[in-house]
Amino acid sequence: MKKKCGGIILLFIFFLINLSFGFEGKIDNLPEWYYPEWVSKTKYNTAVRVLDTESALGRYALKSKEIGLKDLVKFHGHLCDGLVIAYIEIKEVLNLLFPDGIIDRTDLRAVSKNGPCWVDAAMYMTGARINFKTLRIDNSIGDGFIIQKISTGEAYSVHLKSGVFPEEMAKLEKNIKKLRFEGRSVSAEDINNLEKMAEDLIKKLLNTAPSEFLEIKKLEGYQFIYSDIFGERTDILNKNMPR
Repeated sequence: MKKKCGGIILLFIFFLINLSFGFEGKIDNLPEWYYPEWVSKTKYNTAVRVLDTESALGRYALKSKEIGLKDLVKFHGHLCDGLVIAYIEIKEVLNLLFPDGIIDRTDLRAVSKNGPCWVDAAMYMTGARINFKTLRIDNSIGDGFIIQKISTGEAYSVHLKSGVFPEEMAKLEKNIKKLRFEGRSVSAEDINNLEKMAEDLIKKLLNTAPSEFLEIKKLEGYQFIYSDIFGERTDILNKNMPR
């Protein structure tokens, strides 16, 4: 009886300790119709742990929380190659800026091109916002980012290495956008082909060590300059196209 009571007391103490310090939020990485199982099981699909403030006028939270690719997909609206590339690029820079593994989303600025997936990833993962003048839209940055830690000024640029993005896929994307901007239709076959290419690229990137396909450069003395450039949203161009 004494052993049983002792075990119950230990469990109760363990519960109180966790209640006191708090269970840090874990990501949901389970597959859904919009988040295939093969994505959830890829080798390098890992989360980041972020720190934010509490309440509208609050102090730093006492606990951090995890955010992952699935969270970003729900925020953005869909899984796509651009979103995955952006997620990996930003994640690797954040790991350099915060080597202790806790990303302070109150202490970051970012530069991104005007692309739906790129801007959404930058906002969600860094906390940068156009209205707070911590997110700069600059199409000259290309398919990458500049991420800066405000408190220290430390900054990095990140891009895919040359030849990583398939040339055939880039040509098809460009052609589809051109046709839609001209008000012309595109075939279901072209859209299907592009989606298959994107899926293949996602599989490759999420199963490859980021160091093999990313080019990250430290930017000494980088000065962030805010710009209020706006542009067109391209991820809704084909929303009414037949399948």
